[in-house]
Amino acid sequence: MLLLISAVFVVLGVLMLEEEPLKAWLGIIFFGLGSVVSLIQFYPNASYLKLTDDGFEVKSMFRTNFTKWSHVKDFRIGTIHSNKMIFFDYTEEHKKWDQGKKIAKLLSGKEGAIQSIYNISVDDLLQLMIEYKFKSVSKN
Repeated sequence: MLLLISAVFVVLGVLMLEEEPLKAWLGIIFFGLGSVVSLIQFYPNASYLKLTDDGFEVKSMFRTNFTKWSHVKDFRIGTIHSNKMIFFDYTEEHKKWDQGKKIAKLLSGKEGAIQSIYNISVDDLLQLMIEYKFKSVSKN
């Protein structure tokens, strides 16, 4: 969807070049970058969610973050602007991203979220993550 919207605005920017060149170039550059970002998401292994016995790893735009199951209090489904996703809060043991967690909590009421961009329903993913967390807690 991002690619389609960005491409439309790039085309509109090109059409505006003669009338308002500054605004047109700003739009072309900004939405052109949006197109590049959305194309990168199609690259294999640019984004994924991997569940392991120790925790879950989220990769987005080639950046990877790993969270231990023991660092998550609980998981639940929520929405932001009609996007269904999995929300969670961290335990006190989790010491990373203190400022980011505060900002996320202020904006959404939750410290962390996993978007619904994978080939599994949010409900099924939630159930799977709860099972992994339970299995990890039971093991320790």
